[in-house]
Amino acid sequence: MNDRIDFELVRTLLRKQRQERRFIFSKGNFDAVGLLLRLLLVAAFVAIFIVYFGQFAGIYLAIPTNNRADPMQRLYELLSIAYTGILVLMTVSCVTAILRELFLADDIKIFSAMPVGAKTLFVAKLVSIYRGQLLFALVTVLTVNISVLTVMAQGAWLYIMTVAVCLVLPVISIAIASIFALPFYAIRQFLQPRFTLLFITITLFTAGAIVVYSFILTAMKDLMVGVDFSSVFNGHTMSVIKVVVSYLYPCNWISSFLLGHEFVYDTIGIILLVAACAVVSMLIIRRILTRALQARISGDENFMYREQDVATKGSSFGSLMKKEFLVIFRTPAYMFSYFSVAVLMPLMVFFCMDIGASMVRDKIGIDCTLELALFLTLLFSALTNVFCSTNISREGTMFYSVKALPISHTSVVFSKVLFCMIVSVISQMISAVVLFWAGQVTWQIALFVFGIGTVFSFAQICFATRYDFNHAKFSTEDDGEIKESSGTVSTLIVLGMVVSFVIGAVVLIVRLMFVRDASMGYLSYVIASAITVVIAAVSYLYLVCRLKKKYYEFSGGGLF
Repeated sequence: MNDRIDFELVRTLLRKQRQERRFIFSKGNFDAVGLLLRLLLVAAFVAIFIVYFGQFAGIYLAIPTNNRADPMQRLYELLSIAYTGILVLMTVSCVTAILRELFLADDIKIFSAMPVGAKTLFVAKLVSIYRGQLLFALVTVLTVNISVLTVMAQGAWLYIMTVAVCLVLPVISIAIASIFALPFYAIRQFLQPRFTLLFITITLFTAGAIVVYSFILTAMKDLMVGVDFSSVFNGHTMSVIKVVVSYLYPCNWISSFLLGHEFVYDTIGIILLVAACAVVSMLIIRRILTRALQARISGDENFMYREQDVATKGSSFGSLMKKEFLVIFRTPAYMFSYFSVAVLMPLMVFFCMDIGASMVRDKIGIDCTLELALFLTLLFSALTNVFCSTNISREGTMFYSVKALPISHTSVVFSKVLFCMIVSVISQMISAVVLFWAGQVTWQIALFVFGIGTVFSFAQICFATRYDFNHAKFSTEDDGEIKESSGTVSTLIVLGMVVSFVIGAVVLIVRLMFVRDASMGYLSYVIASAITVVIAAVSYLYLVCRLKKKYYEFSGGGLF
């Protein structure tokens, strides 16, 4: 290969990437619901973060040390910690981006057989990774800085240098991520064929993230109810924070640079750091690219499957359910999105119930345990039951092989429904037991919430299976894995959230209307049951209506 960088070819490769992204918005490939949902979630996150982080910043900046207020020192500490958190998140996302662009991208295999120089391809990939990190930095850094500026005004210097920070942080994150990319890829290759170990690892990491999230929610609740933080940020705590911040390189340099504390020293340090990071990332990523090209050419996947007997005697319905389990369990992306999230649903319900129940009592002075437990169970059920939204699409072209077998259409479709129901019922049952065991609800409420959640899950699964059948899209990948979010997933999440909010709002309004009449408490049970049963009946009819005709005439499966 030519070892010279062809910048004209780099521009061509970047233009190719833009055209590929533009293709996603073309008719038949654009998930408008999903895009709108993501934009709304980002906007909601930014708005909530600005409000609560700004409120916390106001409290933190007023904390004195040695009986003397020093808001600039507090601001330096706060920004250093916030930027360190952002850099960690950027590094994690950058490791994923490097693996996706260099090891997992389909075009790497194509370019390896074309007269495209390694340096040229390397520069194009590096620019693509940098642009993604730059967007991440813009959203997060601007959000943090705007939050701080709402409580403590700063000069024009901070506004201008915020842009410089957004340009610098991606260089640092790419350098750090490039060091961890190959070890992470080696771990990924080791875990990928070891499905049980991979499942446990993913679930534990996700559980840890949920625990951290619960601490954040608890802090937000404390801010809302006006908890006094002076006992938390005492003299000892502030001394520890000061020592920790002094070691948070390079983010403490960046914070000092933004605040204009030691301009010359910080500027020289940041310039040298950026130059060193650029060199490190360029050297290491080029090595990774060479490794990726060799791996894709040789087809080296490093999988170590244990030999198993192919044929085992069993019922056709049981075999279909086993197939559903193996397809999900042996696909890491499905395993996380379906099994791990379902396993962790009880943890999410528990934390949110623990925080929400006390906050509702403090704010409105009414015990809404039933209504809150019902709302949270339905909401997280809607978010965790997404595995049913690809019941048909994840079959890929294997669907036609199953269709050719002497098996009825009801066995094929309802094996998917039953499999999803088993996973969902187990998750719902554990959630109810956890709520009762933690003393958050009575056994009667726990049993009722479990029943409503199960019926609601049945409605979701029936609707999603038929909707996916009507809009099935099969993957073009060799392994048949769906790597792009479909409109079915987004539609199911939005509808599930809407229904859970409606049911939760209706029962809460009824509870408030009859708060002084205890004899009318049964209305919440009746209304929630009636709405859920009606939705389940309609979804079931939607699934079975002309199902046989749809199944045997099916020849679709538009490709992703």
